[in-house]
Amino acid sequence: MKKLFLSILVLLTFGLAVAEEQPPVKNNVVYAERVVAKPGESFEVKVWVSNDDTLAGFQIPIFFRNEKIKLICDSVSFAGSASENFMFHDIKIPLTCEKCGEVYDMYDNPPKQPGICDKDGGKLIQTDQVVFFMTIQLTDPKKDIPPILPGKGLIATIYFTAPKDSPSGIVKLTRGMVPNPKVSLVFGLWDPIGNDLNGQFKPGEIEIK
Repeated sequence: MKKLFLSILVLLTFGLAVAEEQPPVKNNVVYAERVVAKPGESFEVKVWVSNDDTLAGFQIPIFFRNEKIKLICDSVSFAGSASENFMFHDIKIPLTCEKCGEVYDMYDNPPKQPGICDKDGGKLIQTDQVVFFMTIQLTDPKKDIPPILPGKGLIATIYFTAPKDSPSGIVKLTRGMVPNPKVSLVFGLWDPIGNDLNGQFKPGEIEIK
């Protein structure tokens, strides 16, 4: 019995030693704040990151879907953010003609007249109710631009408008995906050598009242 006890003790001690040698799990969390707004009001929602890894870029698609409340995403800004000086920024806000279904994008493929379809003059609406933004630290290796070091910081500010006829309620800001036949517009974070990093998106919310 004494030998059995000693053997078990050795195994347990070895197991604890191995567990202690494992590197700690790193956590990178992107999250949107909670905002309260009124019908007819334009407002901003700040998006933050709390990162254990060093970041050299990210791409974040966010749904703002609600069957009754149809918010309008006006724009995205990187001003004052941790990635403001990064070399590449991209924003996508899909638009669809309510008459013919023609697809536009507020930034990459805008209509000639804002909010109006070039083909039939139909109104352009945000049927997908998603906004995507992306940034890359370096596109020219000769430049010297610092990455986002571990910590907490602002990464973008999204501007919305609540239509005047918006009912009261809550719109959840959740992790999404932008439909695109050419590239993968999904959630992603990466480090300075291009490795994909573990990360998660913590939902935010907009309350209309």
